[in-house]
Amino acid sequence: MTRLDDVTDQLRQILAELTGDAGMLAVAAQTPLLRDGIGLDSLRGTLLLKAVSRQFGVDVADEDLNFDAMATLGTLAAFVAARTDRPRR
Repeated sequence: MTRLDDVTDQLRQILAELTGDAGMLAVAAQTPLLRDGIGLDSLRGTLLLKAVSRQFGVDVADEDLNFDAMATLGTLAAFVAARTDRPRR
């Protein structure tokens, strides 16, 4: 399993907990997080970002002002994986 796969699986777990829907454990990486995809509202989106920060130490909102990283599960996983693979200073 690659780092990206591991992060994706951990994000699925977070989404399942946030939504109360075990179906999130099998959601495809290309699934949009907002609107027509998973359908996270602003509160759940904020809770997702807090969980990502807590679990991975990555502040998506601080680093990506356009929130492009939150387009899909896969883009968020890639964003997080890239920042957790970097050596810490």
